Amino acid sequence: MENLDKAARFEEAINSAAEAEISALLDAAEEKASKALASADEEFLEEGDKFVSEETKRIKNSIDREVSRKSFEASKDIFAFRNKRIEEFFNAAADEIIRYSKTEAYKASLKDLLLKINGERQLDDRCIIYVKESDTEEVKKLYPKLSVKADKNIKLGGASVFYPSDSIYIDKTYDNSFDRQKAEFVNNAFMQIQ
Repeated sequence: MENLDKAARFEEAINSAAEAEISALLDAAEEKASKALASADEEFLEEGDKFVSEETKRIKNSIDREVSRKSFEASKDIFAFRNKRIEEFFNAAADEIIRYSKTEAYKASLKDLLLKINGERQLDDRCIIYVKESDTEEVKKLYPKLSVKADKNIKLGGASVFYPSDSIYIDKTYDNSFDRQKAEFVNNAFMQIQ
């Protein structure tokens, strides 16, 4: 019986040690599971934050691109409309100048213009006066000893004079003045689309 007692105590000791070891293993496993679960939760939250952040960025970029595209299209439409209106305005102004160039007042102003050029630099028999085709006869009457030529680039009026001996060119054409005024108007900072 003593052996039985020993065997029972031995069995009890083994069972007790096994239970303690099992309990320690279960506690360790439970702790590991808790840590793994907490780590998985953190990982899940980090992945969720990353996903939300990336989606927010993607959506914002998409919206920014669309706003930029719409803004560009609107600016392009405004620019086209503005250019159309500018062209209409300057075409009407050119027509008005052409009508004026058919009047007696224009003939008087052309004569004054040539006198002004002569005041800046003496007109001599070597210079060439360029005018629009319809003005050639009128200018030849004013300066019969000078070379007067029609210039197809002069459509509005006025005159330009070339001094070949000095390679000097004086341009007092309405076309040149008109083109400068148009360029200044178009390039005016106030009219720029921002």
